[in-house]
Amino acid sequence: MDGAERPDPSRAAAPSLPDGLPEPEARAPAAAAHWLRASAAAVDETFGAGHAARHPELVAAMIQACAIETAVDEGRGTSARVLDTLRSLSRETNATILKLKPKLFG
Repeated sequence: MDGAERPDPSRAAAPSLPDGLPEPEARAPAAAAHWLRASAAAVDETFGAGHAARHPELVAAMIQACAIETAVDEGRGTSARVLDTLRSLSRETNATILKLKPKLFG
């Protein structure tokens, strides 16, 4: 890797969601409400006014898709943080071993 700082995708939020909430669990109710409104609006925009109210199963499917995508994004962000931590620990461990090598092996 080039060592460049990458944005953390797990902390990205839709503009209408509250900022500064530290954990995904704390963001979940606001995110669910946001996706409910957005999904209903998208269904009505696509199929005509009132379609979302007549077809809640379509809105539910869209919310489920949003939840899956959010979970995938959270997983990617977590994986990236874990990999960065492991790379850092590996560099530090290797540097320490190289420093100790002459003392241990003469």
